[in-house]
Amino acid sequence: MADFIEEYFLNPMRHPESYAPYNLVNTVVYAVAALVAAYLIYKLLKRLGVKIDERFVAAIIPFVLFGSALRVIEDAGILPRAVNFLGVELFPFVTPGIYFLTFGAVVFSLAIALIAERKFNAPVWKVLGGLGCLFAAAALAPVLLSAKYLFQGLLILVLGAAGLFLFEGLSRLLKQQNNWVERAAVFAQCFDGAATFVGIGIGTPTSTYFEQHVVGGTLIGAMGPIAFYALKVAFALAAVMLVKKELEKPVDFEKKNYVLLLLTIFGLAPGARDALRIMAGV
Repeated sequence: MADFIEEYFLNPMRHPESYAPYNLVNTVVYAVAALVAAYLIYKLLKRLGVKIDERFVAAIIPFVLFGSALRVIEDAGILPRAVNFLGVELFPFVTPGIYFLTFGAVVFSLAIALIAERKFNAPVWKVLGGLGCLFAAAALAPVLLSAKYLFQGLLILVLGAAGLFLFEGLSRLLKQQNNWVERAAVFAQCFDGAATFVGIGIGTPTSTYFEQHVVGGTLIGAMGPIAFYALKVAFALAAVMLVKKELEKPVDFEKKNYVLLLLTIFGLAPGARDALRIMAGV
């Protein structure tokens, strides 16, 4: 068992020069773990009485950017890949460690927000979002200040927005109204696809990129990066419209917001990391 864990989980983190970061085994395990964690976090938020409304979703987004920026700083070699803590080797700045680190920042900030609400009647979302913005600004500043390839970054934004405009047009044809949380989920997924396309299909004069994820790499190998972008746009539209249809009752309001938040996180986290990395030429 120890050899199995080392081969499929530890070595991809320890030896990026020899191992691909993702393989079929760790991809499946990470996906299942993410789903279980998402369910448990939802239950915890409900138990704590945290209202999962549009303002809560907005407060979480800066933490996603914080995690993505830290990942790029590690890519640049500024942050260490491995950290020794009490004799235990940890990998806090690469997947999956970066998700635990980001979640820890959210939990820390949420605890402060709940205390502030209890003692000073301060809205949870304002304190949580404010702390998230501080975390994000601290991590984003060194990356953005070193940005070299603004054209690629702008192109990623435009392509992400193109998917969002398509969603808006389709919604008008179907006579549906969208809120900003639904738009955020669509944009995040399209943004991720756009970043992958620009990184692999266009790249920069100093860096060559490839798809690290198993499923994405297979699709790109079979159909090319532009097809991957098109599939991400199609997935974004289909997923959000399905969520809207299945969770349209008022009683499902918070559950819908939470699912849309997950779609946003799982699109924006890798998309922002890729976009920032491309812009910085890392």
